[in-house]
Amino acid sequence: MSSEQFQAAHDSIYNAGTGLLQYLQEIRQGRLSEGDDTKSLQNVEDEINKALHALKEQKYQVAVIAAMKAGKSTFLNAVIGADVLASETAACTICRTDVRHIPSGQIPRLLEYRDGQRLPLVITEGEAGEIQQKFLMRTREIREKGNPDKTIRFEIEHSIEAISKLSSLAGFTLVDTPGPNEWESGNFNTALKQTALEALRTCNAILFVLNYASYKDNAISDLFKDIIENRKEILSENTGKIYFILNKVDQKTEKDREISEYLMLFLSLVVLHSLLECSVL
Repeated sequence: MSSEQFQAAHDSIYNAGTGLLQYLQEIRQGRLSEGDDTKSLQNVEDEINKALHALKEQKYQVAVIAAMKAGKSTFLNAVIGADVLASETAACTICRTDVRHIPSGQIPRLLEYRDGQRLPLVITEGEAGEIQQKFLMRTREIREKGNPDKTIRFEIEHSIEAISKLSSLAGFTLVDTPGPNEWESGNFNTALKQTALEALRTCNAILFVLNYASYKDNAISDLFKDIIENRKEILSENTGKIYFILNKVDQKTEKDREISEYLMLFLSLVVLHSLLECSVL
């Protein structure tokens, strides 16, 4: 289903529910004037209102994972339409970061959630450049000091340009997760790995960003090994919801193989991991 078809289906359902609600309200007003308490109709109206609210606020979470320097942050910033995610040579994803879509007129914010605290800390708000800078500074600080504040995730409230015209995706969130070669950095290896795998288990879809120049490296192999090991919890629940993005194809030279050949080799690796796992089982 295309985005246009999805939006049309969403609008059709929402409009039908709104029309039904209006019709019931008119009937109830008429019965009220006749002395009927209309409790049964009120209950139906309440249920329709709940359904319409749920439809409008439906949450869609898309996890994005990649090995370090595969271009994940650049890709995400392009989808968002602004440079808000930190990106540098060193590993810079220290925990899960949710980029939650907000209306274009709302002020963007960077929030930090800490273990044991119900409410988040507002790090900064305003322009994308300010958010990116503060985010990068905070990331460096946590990595250097070993996370004494027990930060568990960040949230960036910012409009996402790629879906901004689709009211059906008002509850859309991009989930940026640590890559496999960031799991071993600093004192975060266990927490980072669990953060990534948890996102893969719970999100509606998974995007793998692959670096054209290094898609066969050990980090990618390790990532798929972990996914295969957890396949009952991840793959079986996300069939048809896992997508691969081959990034940095502009680095291809005339001496390199065709991209289609690289993709076939990559898919062979995935199949091989699956077969090996099946043989163990």
